[in-house]
Amino acid sequence: MKHANVTFEVTIESEDIPVRGNYMASGDDTFDKECEDEILTRLENGDDSAWCCVKVTATLGDFSGSDYLGCVTLTDDYTAEQCAADHDMHAQALEALKLELTRAAQQGTQAKRLLTFLEKQAS
Repeated sequence: MKHANVTFEVTIESEDIPVRGNYMASGDDTFDKECEDEILTRLENGDDSAWCCVKVTATLGDFSGSDYLGCVTLTDDYTAEQCAADHDMHAQALEALKLELTRAAQQGTQAKRLLTFLEKQAS
């Protein structure tokens, strides 16, 4: 996604939700365990992308907004960037950035009013 002056960053973070019981529910317990074992082996070997949270951050100036998707297994064919695109995470991060800018603008307006009030009280 392109948006004037907004930068997007896709990263992964560790996932706190356990793999067991949360990766797959195919109805075949043996198959599910084999798949979970594969992910756990990848994690034990230091492959953080085996079970992670994908994060997309939209930044404009000093402000940012992020979108997260957890319980993700990435591979060479299914990257964090692909996951983000598949789940429209750039648009969601941009919406979070807009919300953050709206909040900051409201706080700035309120701060200006309070400062004016204090200055009037001092005179």
